Amino acid sequence: MGKVARALIWHEFLERSRDRWILVLTLLFVLLSSGITLYGKAGDMSQGEVVGPSLVTLSSLLIPLVGLLLGFDAVVGERERRTLNLLLSMPIHRWELIVAKFLGRFIPLAFAILAGIFSASFMMEDGYEAGLNRLIVPSLLLGASFLALGILVSSVVLRQATASSLLITIWFLLVFFYDLGILGALVITDGALPDSLCAGLVVANPVGLYRIVMIQRFGGDDFFSGFGMDAYIPGPGVEAFIWLGWIGGALLLSVFFLHLKRERT
Repeated sequence: MGKVARALIWHEFLERSRDRWILVLTLLFVLLSSGITLYGKAGDMSQGEVVGPSLVTLSSLLIPLVGLLLGFDAVVGERERRTLNLLLSMPIHRWELIVAKFLGRFIPLAFAILAGIFSASFMMEDGYEAGLNRLIVPSLLLGASFLALGILVSSVVLRQATASSLLITIWFLLVFFYDLGILGALVITDGALPDSLCAGLVVANPVGLYRIVMIQRFGGDDFFSGFGMDAYIPGPGVEAFIWLGWIGGALLLSVFFLHLKRERT
């Protein structure tokens, strides 16, 4: 990457690190993670049985939201400020601009995720804190997926208000209503949908993939076997392909739409 792209990464990092909404959500994530850990100490069950699955649920709600908020104005914000053409007139390729926007915004997102996980690990009893480290890489991939999705939407629309509305809708659809839609399809078809199709639909959603993978890691390899749900467990190759598809695919499409709109203007 060129000098302009590297400078843009640093600029994006500084700007996003001072964003009050990101700071508030980071603090909220830390407080809720710490609260879950303290609750795990007070309960009758072991702390490891309570904290891990609870943090998976919390992360699957907050991390996508933070990722989308970080990405929604990446391109459309420059367009509304009329600085996009000026930026593209510099010695920087369109793919460098998108990647720089992504990296500069991913760093504060990674800090927010690590702050929440490490705050919970710090309060865990001896012997349990190492288990929470298994959350780190999948959580970072989940955040990167929704950040890339936010940048893609920002590259397509022409107004920040439109981008924010779309991204909130996407958050509700993927986090809350996606699994309900699959369940509704099963009810309508009276369970006639093949298990492999349902499994594919669940793990195709990054939130569903994250939940399935992390529940398996905390519950053990035989957790889903007891429920007859072996088809829901993707292999490492499939898991990596899905993450790469969401992150890399969204960034490639962002470059394409940035090029398309630039040509039209």
